[in-house]
Amino acid sequence: MRVRGLISTRLPEAGPRGALSGREERAAIFSEAGLYVVGGMLCATALLIPHVRAPAAVAAVGVNAILVAAGLVIAERRGRAGLSVAFAGDLWGIVLIAILCASAGGASSPFALIYLFAIGHGAGFQPLRRFAIVLFAALVAFLLPLTYESVPEIFGAFAIVGIVLALLTSVVIHLALESVRQHRRRLKFLIDATATFDSSLDPRDSLGNLARAAVPELAELCVIDLLDRDGTVGETVAASIDPAVADGVERMRRETPFDLDGTHPVARVLRSGTPVVVEDLTDPAALADAAQSEAHARFMTNAGYRSAAVFPMVARGRILGAISFLHLRSQVRYARSALAVLEDLSGRAALAFDNARLYSERTHVAQTLRRSLMPSVLPTLPGLELASFFRPVGAGSEVGGDFYDAFGDERCCWLVVGDVCGKGAEAAALTGFLRHTTVAYAREADSPGAVLARVNEAMLEQDFDGRFATAILVNLRLADGEATATVASAGHPAALLTRNGGAAGEFGERGALLGVFADPQIGEATTVLAPGDSLALYTDGLLEAHAPDRTVTSAQMIEQLRRRSPERADETIDALLDLVDLDEGVRDDIAILSARVTIPAEALRRVSTNSTAHAVSTPVPVDQGELAAREQRVRRAIR
Repeated sequence: MRVRGLISTRLPEAGPRGALSGREERAAIFSEAGLYVVGGMLCATALLIPHVRAPAAVAAVGVNAILVAAGLVIAERRGRAGLSVAFAGDLWGIVLIAILCASAGGASSPFALIYLFAIGHGAGFQPLRRFAIVLFAALVAFLLPLTYESVPEIFGAFAIVGIVLALLTSVVIHLALESVRQHRRRLKFLIDATATFDSSLDPRDSLGNLARAAVPELAELCVIDLLDRDGTVGETVAASIDPAVADGVERMRRETPFDLDGTHPVARVLRSGTPVVVEDLTDPAALADAAQSEAHARFMTNAGYRSAAVFPMVARGRILGAISFLHLRSQVRYARSALAVLEDLSGRAALAFDNARLYSERTHVAQTLRRSLMPSVLPTLPGLELASFFRPVGAGSEVGGDFYDAFGDERCCWLVVGDVCGKGAEAAALTGFLRHTTVAYAREADSPGAVLARVNEAMLEQDFDGRFATAILVNLRLADGEATATVASAGHPAALLTRNGGAAGEFGERGALLGVFADPQIGEATTVLAPGDSLALYTDGLLEAHAPDRTVTSAQMIEQLRRRSPERADETIDALLDLVDLDEGVRDDIAILSARVTIPAEALRRVSTNSTAHAVSTPVPVDQGELAAREQRVRRAIR
């Protein structure tokens, strides 16, 4: 079996061969124009050369050369000059030089030296086929004097030296430019492939992108084998110019698992962490080492396996799997320089997949933590209809500080919505503390203001690194034929109250922030809700969904509720969400909790006489001027 570490022939080019960049095309045109200018100036020296056969022809060649140079420059400035124009200029320049030599003395003409420049520089930008045509035409024109005059012996020596120098110069220039182009094409492919890798943060999609990026530029078949946490090969993803071959590879991997102690190139790479190249998979010994079973051997033969290069996928010091590049029914082999590109690509692929995997794990952790901070389902309570909405910012990979909850029984129900400053694990810790502390204190109390005051005291006793929070807490009592709502707010936006007849307004007043003051002033407001009345609690993410370009005001929300007159709790949420575009880069979490009274009218005869009652303040004193000044000082300190 012929298996070697990093030896083979060449890699298919990652782009059209011979393609020039705009800068190279400009260089080719200006180089051509410069040579024509030099040629035109040299023609002016014809008067100094004795025995010039046709001075008029020499002058005509010089004038033509200057005009062609001007035409090339003008065409390039207008964007009409390219590689084909430069090629035509190469050939026309050779014609002019041949005429110039014949007009100025044939084989003895000193203008024959111009061939060196015409060949060496003008054609160096051309692809191989055009480059060869220019070289052949120049050689014919260089030896043309042999056909129409007797050539002295010194011309032979001059011709040999000139041809050798011209060929040497032109070949060196051409090879140097071609090497730069090849490097640029490979670099462009790596950049494009990396962009393809990063187009998805889903690990499964990322694997598919990795495999497809290599086909057909680098291989006719690309196979990625991933290691599970227990060290066995778990998932395999393949891409091929023939989808049936890719499906067959994945099926074979499922039916015949890898023997990591075997001789398969992938097993060897996973054990050693070093690349392996198999030059000829048609060789019986190589086929026997790679086949996992007789069915696998037949599949490889029918698919036309020819050669393979296998590289480890290493990211952050761990081998994640192996990536295999295979040629099918092709005699192309992997060159040494190409293997460096494949190794670089494999490293990029491994890092892209590992990033997608880490992002997926982080998102899963964030979603799990977020679910623990929210009620799994809202309680079902007689006489009350509840609905909620929560939208995390971005892709949901980070835990924010918004939360809501609803709990209680048929006699008393509590609603709470809060917002903790910041995001991440620290904000999540405070969110969990705030939610569970509020629930615990509320089960032992009747006053939402007193509950928030105790929560504030508990926050100050803990070390939350200077973080603060806002919250609004509502107590709903459904007893004695009445639905009484008492609300207390700690720095949170006021609740939205919608009456059954369509009237709407804010309910409650902002109090002091939680976690800032030792003696916060948190007022309460009370009202009686009739059947069909509803309350909506929300976080400021709804107001600032598109800030700073556009914000939603409380007046807009009130007008929306008046116009829509929602008849269900979820319709209230829909009406509020219609004020923002959830698909247009929402900048913060949005949480909404809505409650609607559904107690039959006969059970609330006492409520009917008070359905038009407005919020009544409790005796808790609130100095709004002092409260606003203290809160403003806190916000300035935080900024």
